[in-house]
Amino acid sequence: MKNTLRAAVFLLLAATALTAPAQAQDVPPVVSAIFKSWEAQLKSTPAYDKIETDSSGNVTISNVAATVGAQDPSTTMKLSIGSIALENVAAEADGLIAVGAATFSDTKLEFAGPDGKSIVIEIPKSGAEDWYVAVLGANPTPLQSFRSTMGIAKKMTSGEIKVTAEGQSFTAKGVESAWSGDPVTGAGKTTMSLTDLVIPEAALAMMDPSSQLKALGYSDITLNMTGEGELSVAGDNFGMTGTFGVSSKDMAGFTFSYGASDIPIAVMAELQTAQKTGRPPDFNALMPQLMTVSLSGFKIRFEDASITKKVLPLIAKMQGMDEAAMVANAGVMIQFNLMQLKNQAFTDQVASAVNTFLKDPKSITLSLAPAAPLKVQQIMTLDPTNPGAAIDLFGASVTAND
Repeated sequence: MKNTLRAAVFLLLAATALTAPAQAQDVPPVVSAIFKSWEAQLKSTPAYDKIETDSSGNVTISNVAATVGAQDPSTTMKLSIGSIALENVAAEADGLIAVGAATFSDTKLEFAGPDGKSIVIEIPKSGAEDWYVAVLGANPTPLQSFRSTMGIAKKMTSGEIKVTAEGQSFTAKGVESAWSGDPVTGAGKTTMSLTDLVIPEAALAMMDPSSQLKALGYSDITLNMTGEGELSVAGDNFGMTGTFGVSSKDMAGFTFSYGASDIPIAVMAELQTAQKTGRPPDFNALMPQLMTVSLSGFKIRFEDASITKKVLPLIAKMQGMDEAAMVANAGVMIQFNLMQLKNQAFTDQVASAVNTFLKDPKSITLSLAPAAPLKVQQIMTLDPTNPGAAIDLFGASVTAND
């Protein structure tokens, strides 16, 4: 799962994976492992005041600061963390270090773009429980390199999150995630949630200067995000399935689901190497391996919670029609526009689903559910002049109010 929600959770652990400057003190193995993970992902060398350890193996890193490397040199991301406390640190088998509990205090991320505008994210306190840090050796396998970039913890929480952009502030109750699986490979199941991200009226007015949302009756917006996924590892390949959802209270919600397998871990190794060296990935070299990737399905679903009935009159007006006439003619317009797909059964299904939804807006869903997983190589051989055959092969369908 690779979406806004995942990035928010990644902040909790990635923001603590640090690379220390040369200092006259020993760096505990757990910190070294975290440092290497940070280097691989974010190309940064942070500074810190000090690292302290006690007789129980607990570690505290104080006053961390870093400017994180970015693909666009005109964009910067600055990170600061007041302190990172790692408790109950213990070496485990298979090159792992277990951290019983991690607490991150006063985390701050500041993104600045070429236009001088910035976004600041502040998290006063966040934490992780049962965090498994992979120790990367001198000659790691692709799987070991892949695993070392993962933030694997049985539980992560952020507490309140504050986002400030152009003088306006948003708040969220926080991010939570839970994971269970194999800490050696990273295979397992994850659930995540971002709760009550509130965009107040003043901020909404800045984002919507024409005040269309306010005219529709939305003076502010409350967003919630959820996600769940599973990573599987089989030999030199891995697979992913997941569902991500974002909803706005009294407005609408979107859900995305996907499934892919037989993804070569070597592909991830190439992407990591390209990022580390600052060069584009060599997709020409990767293409033979990518041909074996299997796609098992995809779904996008819209669930209405009031917005459709509010926007239909506006859409009808833009087309020079009244709402009733537009709804009545929707099926005919879809039939005409989809003729080029050369699949009458699918066209009829879409027209019927849209008619049903517009008359009684509840939900509408586009699904790709092939009879058997499709290899990329098989997809590449499809005839572009016969899209109807592709629609049948992918098992495409559109349904409403189900």
